[in-house]
Amino acid sequence: MKKSWFVVNTKPSQEETVAMHLKHKGIETYLPKLETYTYNGLKKIKKTKSLFPNYLFARCERKNVTQICWTRGVKKVLWENNAPQPIADELIFSIKSLTDKNGLIRPVRWRTYQKHDLVLITSGPFKDLYALFDHWESDKERVCLLLNLLNAQIRVTVPAALVAVA
Repeated sequence: MKKSWFVVNTKPSQEETVAMHLKHKGIETYLPKLETYTYNGLKKIKKTKSLFPNYLFARCERKNVTQICWTRGVKKVLWENNAPQPIADELIFSIKSLTDKNGLIRPVRWRTYQKHDLVLITSGPFKDLYALFDHWESDKERVCLLLNLLNAQIRVTVPAALVAVA
């Protein structure tokens, strides 16, 4: 029998536990992780979270899907037309291709801003204000912007994650 990948919906925050239980049952799992950052004031905090919260992938023969369904922490396996719906191996391969050597998907700056590009600040004290991009800071994770406030142009530095193309 051919093994296929199935999407497993877990109870909230149970992805790791379900993956462990399934591994003990001899079922291969894949739980893609994403490295993110949160900000507490100006302090940057690195976090790792599930790419698909409350979901993971399990690989087994179709006849063993009931073992997944009856695993502690599992809500359901995604079904279609009264049968478990396998997903293409290529999808898992595509997700794995985004990971680094540690198995994490790291944020990538998709856009390189040019001087005087119009940007929108999406969060923080300057949320929903438009600004002009000035330059990247030396750490390459913060940007320097020019804001027009009260008929004066001021320079502010904000995390790059809080800026979007206008």
